[in-house]
Amino acid sequence: MSEWIRTLLDLVLIGVVGAGLVQAARLIKHLAILKQGRIDMERFVHEFNATVIRAEVGIKGLRQAARDSGDDLEKLVEKAHAVRDELQFLVESADQVAERLSQRASTAQAASATPRPEAKAPESRPATAAKPVDAKATPASAAAADTSDKTKPSSRAEKELLQALQKLS
Repeated sequence: MSEWIRTLLDLVLIGVVGAGLVQAARLIKHLAILKQGRIDMERFVHEFNATVIRAEVGIKGLRQAARDSGDDLEKLVEKAHAVRDELQFLVESADQVAERLSQRASTAQAASATPRPEAKAPESRPATAAKPVDAKATPASAAAADTSDKTKPSSRAEKELLQALQKLS
């Protein structure tokens, strides 16, 4: 019997050693997979780090581009304000010219509506003598005579407008 027990123990021992070998082979396989995963993870970390560095450089570039375009935009806004101010000045000047022209037109219409007594004999009067104001003359005709002497059209547009108004009346 002792031989049977020895043989049985040897067979059990061979089975346990065989099972240990199978487990060791599986463990080696898992360790190889784990090692490959670690290598892949290291490569991924390096690639991710390089991508993060490129992204940071890109963000810095975008910030610089945004600052540059913001500066350009600020310059454009300043130019736009200057142009707006110039246009406002031109509009105010045009309003003043239009007001003067409308005053001249109204005085010219008022002057053409009433007959002037000095129109009969203009040659008899010297050019340097002051014009006497007729008591019967309307204030509009006196204003027309005063404005025509004091303010001469200074621009070509004013001259053309005055000529057009004179043709109308």
